[in-house]
Amino acid sequence: MAKRVKAESPPRSTAARLADAADQRLGIAKAKSLIRKAFPDHWSFLLGEMALYSFVILVITGVWLTMFFRPSESEAVYHGSYAALDGLRMSEAYESTLNISFDIRGGLLIRQIHHWAALLFVASICIHMLRIFFTGAFRKPREINWLIGVTLFILAIAEGFAGYSLPDDLLSGTGLRTFEGIVLSIPIVGTYLSFFIFGGQFPGTIFITRLFTAHILLIPGLLIGLISVHLLLIFYQKHTQYPAPGHRNMNVVGRPMIPTYAAKSAGLFAATFGLLSCFAAFVQINPIWLYGPYDPSQATYGSQPDWYLGFLEGSLRLMPNWTTNFLGHTVVWNVFLPAAPRASPSTWCSRSPAPTTSTR
Repeated sequence: MAKRVKAESPPRSTAARLADAADQRLGIAKAKSLIRKAFPDHWSFLLGEMALYSFVILVITGVWLTMFFRPSESEAVYHGSYAALDGLRMSEAYESTLNISFDIRGGLLIRQIHHWAALLFVASICIHMLRIFFTGAFRKPREINWLIGVTLFILAIAEGFAGYSLPDDLLSGTGLRTFEGIVLSIPIVGTYLSFFIFGGQFPGTIFITRLFTAHILLIPGLLIGLISVHLLLIFYQKHTQYPAPGHRNMNVVGRPMIPTYAAKSAGLFAATFGLLSCFAAFVQINPIWLYGPYDPSQATYGSQPDWYLGFLEGSLRLMPNWTTNFLGHTVVWNVFLPAAPRASPSTWCSRSPAPTTSTR
């Protein structure tokens, strides 16, 4: 009787053995369904991705800027490349921002990419939320993700305000003066909150340091955490889609993630970065050297914030400063319509005076 001989399997490659080992420990073979996950084809679904890629660009450029920015209100005398401000006393925050703009190679380009990316980040979230609202995509079971999106929008506005307030120039200082007025107008606790936030009478000597910590650590950490939860819920609950034959609430008709949607998404990131770079190279934004360092005794009457805080600026210009004395406390009513009080000159407190220049 012939003896059966077991055929030997061909030797496996190192890559195959490594893949098997990884699958036994991590279960990566189950990711096949994730790779084939479908995404809707409509262009409006890319608005959320544009916000995500703007945030990625913000993180990259922000890390670079952090290496050169000094978040201090200590006094310094400027002797950099911008001759119009040579010899002027200013804070170290303002001096370091001038050095980034004029003395560090590529500094002004990175600063402007960062600022334009912040504007695009907030705008993308805003338009993305409008699409969700007007198409009813916030309804059950996605109402939790809608609330996360609203929170992200509020945090994005707070992050933008903190960012353009850091240079400590006359324009950002005027914005902080408005912020101080809003805090002061909160009934009963406004004065105490203002002293706590600014470390004393406005403008204080530690607020830039506190604001810097919130701008690079606290708010970005919250944004990253909420964005992660937002994306996980989208994967779990699936994308919404416009009505069409075969479209249901629990299915998605579209292109698979790999390779079609990944290529489209990578192209969108490249286009977003390229557009922001072009804007930064050819369209000037926030030229702080023209405003000069912040001096609480001065104000820029032509000042205006970034577009997403325009409603506060408009309220400030439209609403009268109505007040009522109640139980020894002053209640400012226009804080409810919305918050836009007018700071009283009696609350002004000056740092050491700085000489004026013709550049303001």
